[in-house]
Amino acid sequence: MKRIAIACVFLVAAACGRVQFTPSDALPEIFPDYIGVTIPEAMADLSFEMADGREMTCSRERVGDTLFYHVRAWKKGSREGIAYAPFKVFISGDDIPPYIAYRLIEPNYEGWRDMGIYSRELSSYKETAIVHNSAVDRGCVNCHTFPGGDPSQMMFHVRRPGGGTVFRSGDDLRLVDLTSVGPKRQGTYPAWHPSGRYIAFSSNSTQQSFPVSGSQPVEVYDHFSDIILMDLQTDSVTTYEPMFNEQEMETFPAWSPQGDILYYCSAPQPENVAASRGDIRYALKAVRFSEGQFVGEPWTVFASDSLSVSFPRVYGKWLLFTASAYGTFPIWHREADLWLMDMESGEVRRLDEINSPDTESYHSWSGNGRWIVFSSRRIDGRYTRLFFSHFDGEGHFTKPFLLPQKNPQHNTLRLKSYNIPEFVEGDPGVLSKRVKTMFAR
Repeated sequence: MKRIAIACVFLVAAACGRVQFTPSDALPEIFPDYIGVTIPEAMADLSFEMADGREMTCSRERVGDTLFYHVRAWKKGSREGIAYAPFKVFISGDDIPPYIAYRLIEPNYEGWRDMGIYSRELSSYKETAIVHNSAVDRGCVNCHTFPGGDPSQMMFHVRRPGGGTVFRSGDDLRLVDLTSVGPKRQGTYPAWHPSGRYIAFSSNSTQQSFPVSGSQPVEVYDHFSDIILMDLQTDSVTTYEPMFNEQEMETFPAWSPQGDILYYCSAPQPENVAASRGDIRYALKAVRFSEGQFVGEPWTVFASDSLSVSFPRVYGKWLLFTASAYGTFPIWHREADLWLMDMESGEVRRLDEINSPDTESYHSWSGNGRWIVFSSRRIDGRYTRLFFSHFDGEGHFTKPFLLPQKNPQHNTLRLKSYNIPEFVEGDPGVLSKRVKTMFAR
């Protein structure tokens, strides 16, 4: 097997010619923890440091589809160090989309004056602001999505006076106020139909509460919510009574890959949501879709007396969702985990190989179904950061790895949460100037 030696040029190596290293069978404790992870071929170098802050140097070699990292570490000023056993990183032949998109925002209820929707090239550390909210007078930009990961098409909401939903098609941008058409409801969480013609939105009236005890800083819940459907050819918005009524709260729409089924989350509408929010548990439901219309009665796909479902995302027969103890906003629930459902067998399981003691929440499949990206608060319990995992197509995921940064300290020093990660099949470019011009009219 051919061996290729590669220097870990991404790490700063101190002069260690006088340091005597004692070999060890132990693996190094590093941050981020990349030991034993599986990465795609086209991924930026995995930069890391010693978890305890010691000086280190590193070399690596590739043998087939395995990278071996050789780490030596010592305390600054010491003449003695440890040469650790090499650790492995596995390289998958499954392609990953070249970009992801996400929103960067402070993790609190009022820190939205400096935010933006960004793209990141995965083969490098290049990050670009697609649209920053300075282009819309510091309004809120949110809920971005790309149909099938197409970088030339996009939508996102702008919350501010005179705001609405921005739709991009190639070089064209247009602004639509959803409250002025159809049922005159605001759109919130979007799901773009595979045909590109329709978008299902949930229309949510969101409230917040602030617990006076415990570790959870904020609880977010819906006062009411329904599903609406927009036809992009006619700019019309329609409703379907089983998903637009006063008996249930419907949210988080997601299409099947063929576009013939809409999945969504639903809970009975209580008389007083604020008082009973700890008892509200959302079930996963579905309804058929044909020729631009929902047809038939919805049915329950999954329901639990102890779990509340959110963020359903489908690839093939696999449905990935977040489950928390209650409610509809799991990103501040430490118990929130990722679960996987095999829709052919009906088997549902918690993904213990992915989850952590802290929050796992929003997630997306790659176009080939071999990778997921998800947000997690596992590093510090405060900020959501992005992790990736490889899927074998048989129901199993590999150990997650943190989005690589050029400087590993960037992972802890950047005081922003990564929100709504989505895979994109190309560079989405920059829209801020055109968006600013559009809102200046």
